Amino acid sequence: MVFSPQQVKFEFLSYIKEFGGRPAEWCVGCADDAALALFDRHGVDPARDIWLWKPTLSKAAARIVFRYLTEQLHMPAADEGAGRCIYLFRRSLAENGVPLPARPGDA
Repeated sequence: MVFSPQQVKFEFLSYIKEFGGRPAEWCVGCADDAALALFDRHGVDPARDIWLWKPTLSKAAARIVFRYLTEQLHMPAADEGAGRCIYLFRRSLAENGVPLPARPGDA
């Protein structure tokens, strides 16, 4: 099943509300293989960390959500935002020694 940009926005915002934190405490990215990006590239622990990913209709649809979250809500980007799947994870991964994207305005 694939999701529209509006469906993904609603679900991601609901997820953030449910698990808490400001958008700046989360990271968002796009990839064709979201599991690889989350678990291998970013070191997300599938059992312990908070994460979510959704396949979208197209790369353009994923980019719409990515741009909304990064430009309107100022959520840090985990990558350059390319791919058909969009993923979200909580910034608490710093304890794993995984470098996290800088927040906008960080020196």
